[in-house]
Amino acid sequence: MLYYCIYQIGGSWQESIHFCKICTPCRPAIMREVFLVPVLTPGVIEEFLTSQERQGIGAASLEAYRRNLKKLCDYLPEEKRLTAETGRAWRDWMEAQGVSPRSINSRLSALNSLCAYLGHREFQFHDFAEGQEVFQPELTRAEYLRLLQAARRLEKERVYLLIKVLGGAGLRIQELSQLTAEVVEAGTVDLRYHNDRCSRSLRIPAELREELLAYIRRKNISEGPVFRTAAGAPIARTYAVKLLQSVSHEARVEAEKATPRCLWNMYCATREMILSNISILADQAYERMLAEEQRIAGWAG
Repeated sequence: MLYYCIYQIGGSWQESIHFCKICTPCRPAIMREVFLVPVLTPGVIEEFLTSQERQGIGAASLEAYRRNLKKLCDYLPEEKRLTAETGRAWRDWMEAQGVSPRSINSRLSALNSLCAYLGHREFQFHDFAEGQEVFQPELTRAEYLRLLQAARRLEKERVYLLIKVLGGAGLRIQELSQLTAEVVEAGTVDLRYHNDRCSRSLRIPAELREELLAYIRRKNISEGPVFRTAAGAPIARTYAVKLLQSVSHEARVEAEKATPRCLWNMYCATREMILSNISILADQAYERMLAEEQRIAGWAG
């Protein structure tokens, strides 16, 4: 890719923009020091998008990346250099222009992904605009089912069960260590969080419980966490994400959607939809009852 190279030859500093991987102009024996500063070009953006597509990122997310990075390219001065100050300066400029916090954070997220791809994580900027959380992609129910099917095709039973526990039973990732062999046997658990100040009861759905029982018996897990390391300790959140994303490409689901947060959000959205439908049905049933009572005992007879 293109780099804006600043190098010292003899006693003088030279500057140039060229393709560089500690490049030929930057390698003279008399060179004393070199700084490589990535340059953002349309070609770099397309290379980044291609890499994201290979990782299973969907068309909608790719288009959002393209749109946001084009805005970054338009904002940058003529040299189009990316530096450690780019994120902060761009955020401040967008806030001055009246850009919404949500749009600012979406654009900064694109910048951070690009910096990771370029190997310059030190250029990432995490002081997002206030008033809006960083954009969280939404996992649909159809995508959830594709993740389960992909895990089954790939014969990754532990991943299959992890997806179901998080997305089907509604277990939060921070509660995963509390899903033990004893809990699976009992079928219910009182989950505790926030240093035991809060708790909630969770019933494991019957079909999932049968699958978990078969799994722990086959793996000879008689006590302790179901999802464990070789040493028997609960798996870490980062490893759980790695497991989930190991089937995302096969499932044709964006890797950024194959996360505990997205599974939890999908679970909550599904329950809200069902409860809303139940409420509507209850209102309709009540209206029919009132209409029948009016027919029987209404003032007008």
